[in-house]
Amino acid sequence: MRFCGKVIDDPNGLSSLWEERMNLRHEIVLCRNLKDLPVFRLFPYSCQYCVYWESTEDSDEKVSKEKAQQLKSDWFRNVSKEFGDCGVIAYLNNESVGYAQYALPKFFPRVQQYASGPPSDDSVFLACLYIPKRELRGMGIGRYLLDFVLSNLQKRGYGAIETYARKGSESNPAGPLGFYLKNGFFVKRERDEFPLVRKEFGTVML
Repeated sequence: MRFCGKVIDDPNGLSSLWEERMNLRHEIVLCRNLKDLPVFRLFPYSCQYCVYWESTEDSDEKVSKEKAQQLKSDWFRNVSKEFGDCGVIAYLNNESVGYAQYALPKFFPRVQQYASGPPSDDSVFLACLYIPKRELRGMGIGRYLLDFVLSNLQKRGYGAIETYARKGSESNPAGPLGFYLKNGFFVKRERDEFPLVRKEFGTVML
C-alpha cells in the first residue's frame, strides 16, 4: 500500500494474518451492538457504561446503568451522523475482548482538562483502546485494533491521530506510552504522566 508516495506495511494484510491465526474479527460499533462492549470490574467503569470522555462531569457513579447506556448510545448515534465510524469492537472466538473509540477532539469535552493537551485540530482523537483481560494483553489484539483505526481513518482522508498515553502504567483508557512508541507515535507534549502522543500517516493515494 502506498501513502503519500511512500510504501509502508499494509495494516490490513497484517490484520488478516492475525484474524486467521487467532480467530479474531471486528465490528464497527453501532447502536445494535453496543451491548457487546466489554464488561469488566464493577459499574460504572466497564466500557458499556463509561461516559468519561463524553462529558466533563464526574457523574459516572451518579447515573444508573440504563442511563449510562442511553448516554453512550446517544453519543454514538450523534457522532456517527457527523463524523462517521467512531468505534470498533474486537472479538476473539466470538467473545468481545477489546474496544477502541475515536472521533474529532471536539466530540470529547474532557480532552481540555489534560495538562498535556489539547489535541491538535488536524488530528483525530483516540479516546479508548482497551483490552480488559490482562491475560489477553501482549497477544496483538491492541495492535489489531489500532491497525483497523488507522486504516479506517486513512481511507476517509485523515492524516493524523493523537491520544493521551500513560507513563509507567497500563491503567489508562488508551493504554501505556510504550505501546504507542512501539507503533510509530511520538510524544507531542508532555506536562504530566499523561503525555499527548501523535502519529502522522498521510492519506491513501488512490
